[in-house]
Amino acid sequence: MNEEIIDKIASKDGEKTEVIEEKKMVTWLVFSVAEKKYAVKSSEVLEIIRDVSVYKLPFMPDYIEGVLNRRGDPFTVINPRSLIGDTETTPPDVPLFLIFKRSDDQLSIHISDILFFAEIEEDGLNQIPEKNEEGFFLGTIAYKDEEIPVINPNAFEILIRKDLGSA
Repeated sequence: MNEEIIDKIASKDGEKTEVIEEKKMVTWLVFSVAEKKYAVKSSEVLEIIRDVSVYKLPFMPDYIEGVLNRRGDPFTVINPRSLIGDTETTPPDVPLFLIFKRSDDQLSIHISDILFFAEIEEDGLNQIPEKNEEGFFLGTIAYKDEEIPVINPNAFEILIRKDLGSA
């Protein structure tokens, strides 16, 4: 009896086992600025904050709305409309901001609405060929027959540093 069990186990060891590799998924936050959809990796977002005041700063470029106070810390507020090629450059009426998770800067962008979170395979980002770190877009993600541009938060910081002379 024991020999039969050992023979069965030995015969199963010789069989090939099919390994199904699980694809790594990335969660994207899809939001709108005016009527256009954009995305960022959700891991790059520290917080979504609503109903806070933006304090204007004198002598700043037009795309810098000012700063907001988040628990005593100032965050630069960017109006992305003029930077990403929108013809209308006024900030959204809704006081809604994405606060980015950054180790070296405190940056937020003014958005219109949070639309949804999307789980997409890690290699699902269609990168822009020959992109550079100063480009405002990393590429696009495909979601339900729609191509959604992916924002590059680093580009905002690079632009601010250049414009304010601290590059």
